[in-house]
Amino acid sequence: MALVGNIRDFGLSDFLYLVDRGYKTGGLHLTHEQEMALLFFEKGKLVMASRKPDDEKADLLVRLGLLDQAQLDTARQAFIAGGNGITLTQVIIDQQIVDQEQLQTGLMTHIEESVYGLFGWPEGEFRFEQNQRPAADSPTMPMPVSVENLIMEGVRRIDEWSRIKDRIPSTDMIVKFIDQPGEKAKGVKLAPEEWRIFARINGKDSLAEIAQKTGLSDFDVCRIVYGFLTAGLVDVMKRQRSMAGARGGQGAEPPRVKKSLVNRIINRIRGM
Repeated sequence: MALVGNIRDFGLSDFLYLVDRGYKTGGLHLTHEQEMALLFFEKGKLVMASRKPDDEKADLLVRLGLLDQAQLDTARQAFIAGGNGITLTQVIIDQQIVDQEQLQTGLMTHIEESVYGLFGWPEGEFRFEQNQRPAADSPTMPMPVSVENLIMEGVRRIDEWSRIKDRIPSTDMIVKFIDQPGEKAKGVKLAPEEWRIFARINGKDSLAEIAQKTGLSDFDVCRIVYGFLTAGLVDVMKRQRSMAGARGGQGAEPPRVKKSLVNRIINRIRGM
């Protein structure tokens, strides 16, 4: 018999602790409005998490850059030949197609981001199916992981999100450089991840679009841009609808960021 409820009444972190402490095996199905998630556990440890059906398919390994298509095809052939009782993950490791640690790290990063976003759901129906397991050809982690660190990080992100959203209420916001960076900008030193985002700021792409182009999560992009805001390097604004677009004509082009301005800011930061 499935266990059902709402995370409004029974918090997600509490439920995950229950699964962990009870060494439960099964699938946790979560839905909130148009969103969904599916988490699989083996004796209380997380083996897989998805936020969309495509994440439950082996092609995810190619999208994450862990395998190329030829390697996946080889793994699939060996998986089919192996018969019942074997998983695609086992085949990939046994055939030495990808190193176990590399596969674990890549999938773990994806799974972490899938789970962290769930902590921001104010409510949502859940259903836990006892002893349900992912399909044998699903992209499962080689080594199941404890949920304790995921819970702590998820709760921390909720607290940080509440502060960030005071300045960045939506990932649809556009980021643009400030013409004259303030005094706070003098002490800014950018890490490699921050440079990736900095280089994508053009005054027309939204935070969500920057996240997509850099391969970073919405949270990480907003967190870093929030730092830029605090340092007085950038500003955020809602995407403007042009009057021509409102009248059914061609919309005006988004404002272009002057290359000289970007170069001045970059040179100023590098010279600090």
